[in-house]
Amino acid sequence: MNFPLCYFLVFHGSSDPRSQAAAEALTAEFSQKVVYSCQVPQALGATLKQVALEAPLTSCTASLATAIHADAEQPVVQAVYLECQPLPLHQQIATQLQKLQLPPHVAPIRCVILPVFLLQGVHVMEDIPAELSLVQPLLGTSVQMTLTPHLGSHPGLHRIITEQMATVPAEVWVLLAHGSRRPGANHPLEALAEALGAVVAYWSMPPDLESCLTDLVSQGFTQIGIAPFFLFPGAITDAIAATIHQFSLHTPAVKLTLIQPLNTCPELTDLLLDLIHK
Repeated sequence: MNFPLCYFLVFHGSSDPRSQAAAEALTAEFSQKVVYSCQVPQALGATLKQVALEAPLTSCTASLATAIHADAEQPVVQAVYLECQPLPLHQQIATQLQKLQLPPHVAPIRCVILPVFLLQGVHVMEDIPAELSLVQPLLGTSVQMTLTPHLGSHPGLHRIITEQMATVPAEVWVLLAHGSRRPGANHPLEALAEALGAVVAYWSMPPDLESCLTDLVSQGFTQIGIAPFFLFPGAITDAIAATIHQFSLHTPAVKLTLIQPLNTCPELTDLLLDLIHK
């Protein structure tokens, strides 16, 4: 079987419980699809799904070790976080792997690291590789790691966002992302916006959402859709909604529609699955 033993889905991390719950749900769904694709027995598949959803970052449940000992060729899925956790990313990964207590015949452990990030900013290009470089010294040659491209690099995002946009009548669309100050990091997003026929705006840098909306209204648009290029709901999506509400108070003749973050799209895990196959 060609599947690695462990998959680690790397999320940014958030203190917002909605974001945490959404990351866990996405991990559980991905785990279920990986298990299904491997034709794992139903009982083991349920165990792995439950582990991905419930296993704490600082300990490894007995069910996880049991599942691996039952069939060392079956994949295990864990969510890990770059920020907002007691342990840094490399220690989260090392702790999980050290507590698997695998029998000698399955070594070295094969791990695939999936950055669940939308932009190729500092986190993807610098922080995650730096953290992964610290895992090997802790575990030696017992681990073989592979880092996949980040989620935002997958061309299938165009289809997902197009399907979202098709549900809302709008004369023009704004693709709103956090934005990155790393040189070149926003170029793929700008290319995506062009392919979607949308206008780009950023939350953390110009052009910002309010100036973008002002410009579109001045051009005569009265139905404007806003597609947030964010994975999960949280403080930023709340602030975006509040900004749109305040703007609409001053432009009552203009209909502004904000669609949901990308985690509401069931096809998102299919893109992650495709990345591990590549």
